[in-house]
Amino acid sequence: MKTIALAALFALLPANHILAAESAKTAVPKPGMLKVAFVVSDNANVMDIAGSWEVFQDTSVKDAHGNDIAPFELFTVAPNKTPLHTAGSNHPGLTLTPDYSFADAPTPDLVVVGAQSGGAGLKEWLQKIHAQNKTILAVCTGAFKLAEAGLLDGKPATTHHWYFGNMQNRFPDVKLVREVRYVQSDPITFTAGGLTSGVDLSLHIVADYFGQTVAQSTADYMEYQGTGWKSNQGISQLTTPVSHQEWTGSLGGDSKIVLHLLIEGASTTITADLPAQHVAGVATTLGDQGNKASIVLHIPGHPATFEGVLNASMTGATGTLTQDGKSTPLTLAKRG
Repeated sequence: MKTIALAALFALLPANHILAAESAKTAVPKPGMLKVAFVVSDNANVMDIAGSWEVFQDTSVKDAHGNDIAPFELFTVAPNKTPLHTAGSNHPGLTLTPDYSFADAPTPDLVVVGAQSGGAGLKEWLQKIHAQNKTILAVCTGAFKLAEAGLLDGKPATTHHWYFGNMQNRFPDVKLVREVRYVQSDPITFTAGGLTSGVDLSLHIVADYFGQTVAQSTADYMEYQGTGWKSNQGISQLTTPVSHQEWTGSLGGDSKIVLHLLIEGASTTITADLPAQHVAGVATTLGDQGNKASIVLHIPGHPATFEGVLNASMTGATGTLTQDGKSTPLTLAKRG
């Protein structure tokens, strides 16, 4: 189904990839010679897994006898081998049973990390794989897992456009790149935008290993007509919903606090005003977990924190503001 000139095959392979090492032993590709580990955990996005899985599953090259072979061996790996659910819609998603845990997984040649909750041991496992000079691909907000492991510090990277603000706020050392399908962060680390961008990144990797002819043949077999894997052209100025909110509260007497929320896609940027303290537009960090809200007001010399609980309608939060060692009850209410 797919052909490639063996003489040109290994000339096309990057030095960091395992095929370059194996070429010293043999110039013939073998079935399953490249192991690809797909990291899965609760709420894993199906497209982030399936897009790259399909690309590597459908890649085919010729062996020494002219037979079609599949050079990739695919498996799933997770914190443990307990069945889990992918992301779903008003119902738990697909049930997956991981093939391996981080403790017993074979050493992969490539790792794919899509959007998901993550889990115990993921950070350390990614750091170990990276230290072993293995290739790691992040798709969508899987880039956050690489950033949490410190693999993107000071490097260019991208993610789903709805989460650009989150990436910039949480990981200011990451050099966010927009309007592309994927970014090569270092010789062995890649990040892709959201969802279908993972298909383009994976086809790019196939072209990196086996040449553009094989990658195009794989895309044709998939009936995939996107060309981002060749051009890396993203959609400029992707439409992201933008909304504004104001939350207010009283600190006693005439002392008030106003929080201004700018929401772009899934990213929230907050500033705060405390008129009595002559503070306006101070940067504010929001952390939330379920119905709990944690806010840090980065007031120069006098940082303040709010810890509270959201009401059922998510229109108010009751808790305590702490500043300069003093705690004050505070109820915040959403305007409008």
